Amino acid sequence: MTSSCTYDLAKTSDAEEIVVADADEKSARKLVELVDDDRVRFESVDATDADDIARVLSGADYAVNGLPYQFEENVLDAILSVGGIDAVDLNAFEFDAVLGRSAAFADADCRLWFANGGLVSTIVLGLLGCRQFDSVSDVSFYWGMWRLLTQTTPGLTDTVTYEHDPAVDERVRWKEGEVIDGLPAFGDRREFAFPEPIGEQETYVITHPEPITFPKASVADETGVERIITRGVWHPEWERYERTLHAMDAFDADPVSVRGAGDVDPVAVTQRQVKRAGAVEEWQPPADLSPETDWTPQTILSAEVTGTVDGHRETAVRHLTQPFPFFGGHDITLLREYGCYVGAPLSVTLQLLAEGAVDAEGVFVTETSGLDPDRYVDEMERRGFELSRERRSTG
Repeated sequence: MTSSCTYDLAKTSDAEEIVVADADEKSARKLVELVDDDRVRFESVDATDADDIARVLSGADYAVNGLPYQFEENVLDAILSVGGIDAVDLNAFEFDAVLGRSAAFADADCRLWFANGGLVSTIVLGLLGCRQFDSVSDVSFYWGMWRLLTQTTPGLTDTVTYEHDPAVDERVRWKEGEVIDGLPAFGDRREFAFPEPIGEQETYVITHPEPITFPKASVADETGVERIITRGVWHPEWERYERTLHAMDAFDADPVSVRGAGDVDPVAVTQRQVKRAGAVEEWQPPADLSPETDWTPQTILSAEVTGTVDGHRETAVRHLTQPFPFFGGHDITLLREYGCYVGAPLSVTLQLLAEGAVDAEGVFVTETSGLDPDRYVDEMERRGFELSRERRSTG
């Protein structure tokens, strides 16, 4: 996902140097070669070692964290130890723990824009929707994540299955000032019409944090927002896979004893096979990336806001659709193209931080950043993202 951030930073920023730090040297060097800019270089990093991350960050003014969430604490420790760094972070786990470091970040002259990436886009769509109304009853966020089961990466495979784990309590709704957690997987189903190629789908609650963060927005308070929920939908191949795990009670299953391999976790075995099926090392021209379908893997982000304006009750819907190809037609992998819905916002927000367009301190989220939503949309449209709007009377 951060490949497209690197690409965009090289194409649109005036950074003096851009360091791609990764444990996967082969893949990272291929990205550096694709970007073809003397300011971009590779450096190896061991993400399990906070000191090694700090070594790479030494001398940096800005950082982008695209590491899997398991390494979040190491990244935060490294940023604090170096000091004087502004950073954007696509992770959105352990909210209280990360936001609890805000004072420490401010003391170290650091700023961290947490829950970044695609979440910035959904929040901006919600902010723009609420602006249209005198009062708001409902804000619904929708993630249309449309790719085949075999079109995945290890990190995305783990994330999707985590979102469907029945034991996870991060599926939430916000109602009249209260966060209601522990919603069931595949719960709160509702029909929603995305633009093509996703179209009308039955969506369900997912583990995204908009119901927790959006109430922090001043416009949410000013319009008296009553209810907030985030729903999403994966391609039917993914839903069948996750429902199969549920049907076989795989999440609660005891390890299985396998001769020669010891105790084996059933979910880990199936996850490993999905990851193997999605492993693609060959970079191809964009036109050759998705031979199984007539469309390229797509993520469409939407916000639906219902409220009252001038005494009339209406619903406003906004969709943000990602472009294809994002990498200028260069040979690339399917999932790197797919990931631009995360990578482009990381680049945009980092550059806004650098330009002084965000006045928040310490650790903050989009709702408390002071971001101008219109400026953000303008920057995304410059990169080929398409904003579409619908509005209808609801009585």
